[in-house]
Amino acid sequence: MNYPANPSAELVLARIESRRASARAFSLVELLVVIGIIAFLLAILLPELRVIREIGQRTQCQSNLRQIGYALTLYANENGGAMPSWSGWHATAFPEDPKAEASWVGKLSRILPVDSPVYNCPSFNTYTVPLHNYFICAAWAGLNGRHATKFTDVKLSGRFLICADMTQPALYPRPIGTSSEGTDDYDRDDYGMPCLCFPGDGGFLMHRGGNNVLFDDLHVEVFAQFDSTRITFRLTRMLSWDQLQAAGPDAAKTDKTN
Repeated sequence: MNYPANPSAELVLARIESRRASARAFSLVELLVVIGIIAFLLAILLPELRVIREIGQRTQCQSNLRQIGYALTLYANENGGAMPSWSGWHATAFPEDPKAEASWVGKLSRILPVDSPVYNCPSFNTYTVPLHNYFICAAWAGLNGRHATKFTDVKLSGRFLICADMTQPALYPRPIGTSSEGTDDYDRDDYGMPCLCFPGDGGFLMHRGGNNVLFDDLHVEVFAQFDSTRITFRLTRMLSWDQLQAAGPDAAKTDKTN
């Protein structure tokens, strides 16, 4: 004999299932609250993540400069103590004419490949192709009729700039810079024009906190502005790039022997 189902029991079971479904589902208000919390957390964390990323890029740039410094040192050890010479704008590392002088990047190619990412600062704005973002010292050598600087000539060890972030807009192609040259330069140097520039003198800061500078003893520092007590462009005296140009070629007997 079949007994009829108990309607009150079925009603209780239906209510239980309904409550379980309600417990599993978010209401619209609850969903909006969760989205709001996530958006708030992102607003707090994103700036911090950006700062961390920028500091990481600055640190990577310092590593790039040190590697270039090691390459310059190895090159100098094999070339009478002299760093590679510079010879003007080079759209390629090696000129088409085999008799023409190669860029300093080309001269280091046995140590560092010409297309090495070491030559590209990670903080620099993206261009159609990666650009060389570092220059070597040439101001003193050029002013004194030379095309290369010797490590042994440096008397102010730890303060003579040998390489740094290139923050001169006039030496970058448009639209990033204002150069009439439409190519990259594999032979960046500061003979004839300052390359380490700051916002106060027409340049810019490559990184959060300043521009990286490599010194003759291969240590790297970051500067938010030029520091005349810690950076020099002359081998025996503390001079800025502009002061070096104003002073002219070395005149003192002690400088002539260098």
